[in-house]
Amino acid sequence: MLQYSLKKENLIKTPVYLIVFCAFFDTHAQMPILAPYTLSLGATPFLLGLVIGFYSLFNIFGNYTGGILIDAKGWQQPLFLGLAGAALGLLLYTRAESAYHLIIVRAGHGFMGGLLVPAALSSLTDGKIFRSFYNSRLALFGSTIGLAAVTGPLFAGITAGYLGFHAVYYSLALLLLSALAIALLLLRKKSSPGRKQTSPGNNNDLPDITIKWILTRPKLRGTFLFALGTMGSTGTLASFLPERAELLGLDHARTGLLFATFAITAIIVQLLWPGLLKPLLKKDLSGCTIGLAFLCAALILAALAPSAALLFTAMILYGIGFGVSFQGMLGMVMENADPAWRGRAIGVFFAAYSLGVAVMPPLSGLVWQYVPFIFPFYTSAAVALLSLGAGNKSCSN
Repeated sequence: MLQYSLKKENLIKTPVYLIVFCAFFDTHAQMPILAPYTLSLGATPFLLGLVIGFYSLFNIFGNYTGGILIDAKGWQQPLFLGLAGAALGLLLYTRAESAYHLIIVRAGHGFMGGLLVPAALSSLTDGKIFRSFYNSRLALFGSTIGLAAVTGPLFAGITAGYLGFHAVYYSLALLLLSALAIALLLLRKKSSPGRKQTSPGNNNDLPDITIKWILTRPKLRGTFLFALGTMGSTGTLASFLPERAELLGLDHARTGLLFATFAITAIIVQLLWPGLLKPLLKKDLSGCTIGLAFLCAALILAALAPSAALLFTAMILYGIGFGVSFQGMLGMVMENADPAWRGRAIGVFFAAYSLGVAVMPPLSGLVWQYVPFIFPFYTSAAVALLSLGAGNKSCSN
């Protein structure tokens, strides 16, 4: 009976993993083409930075707005709105006639994408689920993101090379519209608003849930600090790994293989998380701590690596660290957020996730500009270590 129930749950949630894949495929597919497309519209380096950064900035607002909607209306509304809005945004990329137009489009796309991801994650925790399967869902969620990270840039690079930039954006819009059609067809069952799912003892005295109030929860605050460190280092890696690879004489193909090595390792680790790694580490906090320690070691090794072989080794270590840390963070959010306000907690988590990506690369690049011997990986590793210490201190309170 238990096995049948798990299979049934898995079938019901399968469309959600497809939507998660499409959402992150959209984001990662733009990595190899966004800069050249923006420059082709006459952008200066400053405008290029704004185009790239505005997505993450407005993604933060979308994340928290999505959390509010999830708790008030259930996860379907922000899921459908996010898919439709992101698809429209992708179509508008093809209508941009200047970098200024693209900045506006990126802002709207980032906001709508911010609604989508917390809703998809919330749908996986909606209703009564078995604890062992709960961990499996989070593992599949993270692995699906990893798969999108591997395939998205490959698709975009090949498509843009043969058919041009617009073909990529039209294809991505069609993909999200197809996901929207599937969601409307298979995920129409109404979800319960978070306020109707309060834990025992919380029904009569539910506080006014704000970002400030959520940040007073020590373990959640620690998780958000872990997210800043993890995604800050990942954003820095994505921005400056090509520079490091070029210094070692690697061509674009082998640089792409470095990213694939990291992503595939992270996928494998997350698939192993429920059955092997989680029982071994016992606590999600241990996963966050060990994962961030691996990330810091990998960044330092990547900065010092005298050969391509050691750089690939660093990417394997980074994949291990990211996979363990990401699963640990997801588990901590789910464990420490009451269903009454879990949507907003997830929104704040992904806002911290986006903030790390938005802030850390320019900060580490600025340090490198003025202190040339401090490569960005060192700065990012130092900040990740600070977030590790601060996160652990917060969780121990």
